[in-house]
Amino acid sequence: MRKLMAILVALMLIAAACGDDDDSGSTDISDDPLAMALADSVVEEDSPFATQEDANCFASEVVGEIGTDRLNELGVTEDNIGEIEDIDFTEGEIDIIVDAMSDCVDLTAALAAEFEADFGAEGAECLAEGLGDDLLTDLMKSSFTGEEEELPDEFFQQFLDLAAECDLPLN
Repeated sequence: MRKLMAILVALMLIAAACGDDDDSGSTDISDDPLAMALADSVVEEDSPFATQEDANCFASEVVGEIGTDRLNELGVTEDNIGEIEDIDFTEGEIDIIVDAMSDCVDLTAALAAEFEADFGAEGAECLAEGLGDDLLTDLMKSSFTGEEEELPDEFFQQFLDLAAECDLPLN
Protein backbone atom coordinates (compact mmCIF):
# COMPACT_ATOMS: atom_id res chain seq x y z
CA MET A 1 0.00 0.00 0.00
CA ARG A 2 2.96 2.32 0.63
CA LYS A 3 4.00 1.99 -3.04
CA LEU A 4 0.44 2.80 -4.13
CA MET A 5 0.57 6.04 -2.15
CA ALA A 6 3.98 6.87 -3.65
CA ILE A 7 2.53 6.37 -7.12
CA LEU A 8 -0.42 8.63 -6.40
CA VAL A 9 1.95 11.30 -5.07
CA ALA A 10 4.03 10.98 -8.28
CA LEU A 11 0.88 11.48 -10.35
CA MET A 12 0.05 14.62 -8.42
CA LEU A 13 3.62 15.97 -8.73
CA ILE A 14 3.50 15.62 -12.49
CA ALA A 15 0.08 17.23 -12.54
CA ALA A 16 1.28 20.14 -10.42
CA ALA A 17 4.48 20.72 -12.36
CA CYS A 18 2.67 22.97 -14.77
CA GLY A 19 1.16 25.88 -13.09
CA ASP A 20 0.94 28.75 -15.11
CA ASP A 21 -4.52 39.41 -25.62
CA ASP A 22 -2.80 37.46 -28.36
CA ASP A 23 -5.15 34.98 -29.99
CA SER A 24 -2.68 33.64 -32.51
CA GLY A 25 -2.34 30.07 -31.18
CA SER A 26 1.38 29.99 -30.54
CA THR A 27 4.21 32.44 -30.43
CA ASP A 28 7.90 32.50 -31.24
CA ILE A 29 9.25 32.64 -27.72
CA SER A 30 12.34 34.61 -28.76
CA ASP A 31 9.98 37.50 -29.52
CA ASP A 32 8.25 37.41 -26.14
CA PRO A 33 10.04 37.87 -22.81
CA LEU A 34 7.10 36.34 -20.93
CA ALA A 35 7.20 33.18 -23.04
CA MET A 36 10.97 32.93 -22.57
CA ALA A 37 10.59 33.33 -18.80
CA LEU A 38 7.85 30.69 -18.71
CA ALA A 39 9.98 28.23 -20.67
CA ASP A 40 12.94 28.82 -18.37
CA SER A 41 10.79 28.45 -15.25
CA VAL A 42 9.41 25.02 -16.14
CA VAL A 43 12.76 23.38 -16.99
CA GLU A 44 13.87 22.19 -13.58
CA GLU A 45 15.46 19.05 -12.20
CA ASP A 46 12.22 17.24 -11.34
CA SER A 47 10.20 18.69 -14.20
CA PRO A 48 8.33 16.56 -16.75
CA PHE A 49 9.84 18.84 -19.42
CA ALA A 50 12.69 16.67 -20.65
CA THR A 51 14.26 19.31 -22.87
CA GLN A 52 14.35 23.04 -23.41
CA GLU A 53 12.52 22.32 -26.67
CA ASP A 54 9.59 20.78 -24.69
CA ALA A 55 9.53 23.85 -22.43
CA ASN A 56 9.66 26.23 -25.41
CA CYS A 57 6.78 24.35 -27.04
CA PHE A 58 4.71 24.63 -23.86
CA ALA A 59 5.48 28.33 -23.35
CA SER A 60 4.76 29.11 -26.98
CA GLU A 61 1.34 27.46 -26.82
CA VAL A 62 0.35 28.94 -23.45
CA VAL A 63 1.42 32.51 -24.20
CA GLY A 64 0.22 32.28 -27.80
CA GLU A 65 -3.23 31.01 -26.82
CA ILE A 66 -3.86 32.93 -23.59
CA GLY A 67 -1.92 36.03 -24.60
CA THR A 68 0.61 38.22 -22.86
CA ASP A 69 -1.98 40.88 -22.06
CA ARG A 70 -4.29 38.41 -20.31
CA LEU A 71 -1.42 36.80 -18.40
CA ASN A 72 -0.25 40.24 -17.26
CA GLU A 73 -3.83 41.03 -16.23
CA LEU A 74 -3.73 37.90 -14.06
CA GLY A 75 -0.52 39.16 -12.45
CA VAL A 76 1.90 36.99 -14.41
CA THR A 77 5.06 38.81 -15.53
CA GLU A 78 8.49 37.66 -16.64
CA ASP A 79 9.84 38.85 -13.27
CA ASN A 80 7.56 36.73 -11.08
CA ILE A 81 6.59 33.77 -13.24
CA GLY A 82 8.47 31.24 -11.10
CA GLU A 83 6.75 32.44 -7.93
CA ILE A 84 3.15 32.53 -9.10
CA GLU A 85 0.53 30.53 -7.21
CA ASP A 86 -3.24 30.66 -7.05
CA ILE A 87 -3.92 32.36 -10.36
CA ASP A 88 -7.59 32.65 -11.19
CA PHE A 89 -7.48 31.06 -14.65
CA THR A 90 -10.78 30.46 -16.41
CA GLU A 91 -11.76 26.90 -17.26
CA GLY A 92 -10.86 27.59 -20.89
CA GLU A 93 -7.41 28.86 -19.90
CA ILE A 94 -6.83 25.78 -17.76
CA ASP A 95 -7.75 23.64 -20.77
CA ILE A 96 -5.20 25.57 -22.86
CA ILE A 97 -2.45 25.00 -20.28
CA VAL A 98 -3.21 21.30 -19.86
CA ASP A 99 -3.52 20.79 -23.62
CA ALA A 100 -0.17 22.54 -24.13
CA MET A 101 1.42 20.24 -21.56
CA SER A 102 -0.09 17.21 -23.28
CA ASP A 103 0.96 18.45 -26.74
CA CYS A 104 4.55 19.22 -25.75
CA VAL A 105 5.45 16.52 -23.23
CA ASP A 106 5.35 12.75 -23.52
CA LEU A 107 3.24 12.28 -20.39
CA THR A 108 3.58 8.50 -20.48
CA ALA A 109 7.37 8.75 -20.54
CA ALA A 110 7.36 11.36 -17.76
CA LEU A 111 5.17 9.15 -15.60
CA ALA A 112 7.30 6.08 -16.35
CA ALA A 113 10.40 8.02 -15.31
CA GLU A 114 8.75 8.77 -11.95
CA PHE A 115 8.04 5.06 -11.38
CA GLU A 116 11.32 3.61 -12.67
CA ALA A 117 13.15 3.58 -9.33
CA ASP A 118 10.33 1.59 -7.72
CA PHE A 119 9.41 -0.78 -10.53
CA GLY A 120 12.29 -0.87 -13.02
CA ALA A 121 12.05 0.41 -16.59
CA GLU A 122 9.76 -2.33 -17.90
CA GLY A 123 7.35 -2.24 -14.95
CA ALA A 124 7.24 1.56 -14.94
CA GLU A 125 6.50 1.70 -18.65
CA CYS A 126 3.76 -0.93 -18.32
CA LEU A 127 2.13 0.99 -15.47
CA ALA A 128 2.40 4.40 -17.16
CA GLU A 129 0.94 3.10 -20.41
CA GLY A 130 -1.86 1.37 -18.54
CA LEU A 131 -2.82 4.50 -16.62
CA GLY A 132 -2.75 6.62 -19.76
CA ASP A 133 -2.77 10.30 -20.60
CA ASP A 134 -6.47 10.80 -19.78
CA LEU A 135 -5.91 10.25 -16.07
CA LEU A 136 -2.95 12.67 -16.04
CA THR A 137 -4.96 15.26 -17.94
CA ASP A 138 -7.82 15.00 -15.43
CA LEU A 139 -5.38 15.26 -12.49
CA MET A 140 -3.71 18.32 -13.99
CA LYS A 141 -7.02 20.06 -14.55
CA SER A 142 -8.18 19.33 -11.02
CA SER A 143 -4.88 20.57 -9.55
CA PHE A 144 -5.38 23.93 -11.31
CA THR A 145 -8.93 24.36 -10.13
CA GLY A 146 -8.12 23.38 -6.55
CA GLU A 147 -10.94 20.86 -6.75
CA GLU A 148 -8.73 17.85 -6.36
CA GLU A 149 -11.28 15.13 -6.09
CA GLU A 150 -10.72 11.86 -4.33
CA LEU A 151 -9.92 9.12 -6.74
CA PRO A 152 -12.88 6.77 -7.14
CA ASP A 153 -12.72 3.22 -5.77
CA GLU A 154 -12.78 1.97 -9.36
CA PHE A 155 -9.40 3.63 -9.90
CA PHE A 156 -7.85 1.70 -7.03
CA GLN A 157 -9.20 -1.58 -8.38
CA GLN A 158 -8.00 -0.69 -11.88
CA PHE A 159 -4.60 0.17 -10.43
CA LEU A 160 -4.36 -3.10 -8.53
CA ASP A 161 -5.37 -5.05 -11.64
CA LEU A 162 -2.78 -3.16 -13.65
CA ALA A 163 -0.12 -3.77 -10.99
CA ALA A 164 -0.83 -7.50 -11.19
CA GLU A 165 -0.77 -7.41 -14.99
CA CYS A 166 2.57 -5.55 -14.95
CA ASP A 167 3.90 -7.86 -12.22
CA LEU A 168 4.69 -4.95 -9.89
CA PRO A 169 5.76 -5.46 -6.29
CA LEU A 170 3.44 -3.45 -4.03
CA ASN A 171 4.86 -4.48 -0.65
